Amino acid sequence: MTNKTGKTALNTGYYSMEVKEYPVPEAKEDGVVIEIETFCICGSDQHFVKLPGTHKGGAEGHEFMGKVISIGEKANKALHVYGGELKLGDRIVVYPHITCGKCDTCMKLGDGVCGVCDNDYIYGGVFDLDNSKEMNHDAEQWPHFKGGFSEYCYLYPGTYVWKVPEDMPGEIAALLDPCAVAMRAVEQVLTPIGGTGEGFSLSSRCLVIGAGAISIMTAMILKQMGAKQVVITDFFDEKLKMAKEIAGVDEAVNVADMTTEERVKKIIEITDGGADVVINAANHPSTCIEGMQMVRKCGYYVEIGNAMDFGAHHISEINIPDVVFSRNAHITSVVANTPQCFDRAFEFLKRWKELPFEKLITHRFTTLEEIIPVMKKMGDRDFIKAACTFEK
Repeated sequence: MTNKTGKTALNTGYYSMEVKEYPVPEAKEDGVVIEIETFCICGSDQHFVKLPGTHKGGAEGHEFMGKVISIGEKANKALHVYGGELKLGDRIVVYPHITCGKCDTCMKLGDGVCGVCDNDYIYGGVFDLDNSKEMNHDAEQWPHFKGGFSEYCYLYPGTYVWKVPEDMPGEIAALLDPCAVAMRAVEQVLTPIGGTGEGFSLSSRCLVIGAGAISIMTAMILKQMGAKQVVITDFFDEKLKMAKEIAGVDEAVNVADMTTEERVKKIIEITDGGADVVINAANHPSTCIEGMQMVRKCGYYVEIGNAMDFGAHHISEINIPDVVFSRNAHITSVVANTPQCFDRAFEFLKRWKELPFEKLITHRFTTLEEIIPVMKKMGDRDFIKAACTFEK
């Protein structure tokens, strides 16, 4: 393999991605090298290329799977493998975080809890280009392949991976990360032991805000769990139609031409007094302000979509403490996640022969050079999810 080279796409600034070629590494005794079969584009990937300015190229892409082509003799002890010991030729999908295990949060919550570790390494995290660290996103430094927007990726010790069944399409396996976000959102609303109120149950009326990939998978999970009612909202009829087709939601409501007051009133009417569960996966701060007003008293509100402002600079014109207080709602977010939740999401994806996950992939492509053109389509009315599967 020493004479073999491969390509990786690097984020270099505003809608700029440079494809570079490097030698494909051999795995150290505690590492693994995979040849990537399929990667998906996350909404955050597009946000990263929309940030202004230029910078040194950083590895990007965190939703990916591939085939093991090099494996160290101690890799099975160094990596966390769901599905039995790894061997050459195995297809695997990757948990994109490696936690340090030593910071206060890791010591309290345990290894693998992403999003809260002080020293969390993320495959395809773009912006850590510090060469003084062994693990960074600088492709110039060995092992070069450090993200999913690539033909190969080096997997470090501490990585969690899942063995992918041979008959499972790569584009389904690569949905693991967004599916795990959806799974975590639903798990946030389950009835707590010792709680005074009721969490999710068969009588729950649920609202999902936004009709992107994570939203639709959230609706799929809620429907599979037997929710009494699942409502989804968006601005585009095309996406709402797909949400009905893929997730089988009870109501798909276009709220594009409504005021905030009209949206709140509409949802309260549809859900007969407000939703027991509101899960917001739309990426604009205004949806959070609206969504909290759609929750039934003592209900649950989960925030997925607003991890960053991304230039929205929305200023609230309502009294948020009053909204929170008057509803006595449980308000939380999806930031921290775990390999165990990813494992439950992977079990859900294994139902791909029964459930139409493949319909989430609305845009397919085959080369790294197409990433930016595809990203520019992410605002289109018919865009749900894009996947790149390399031609063999």
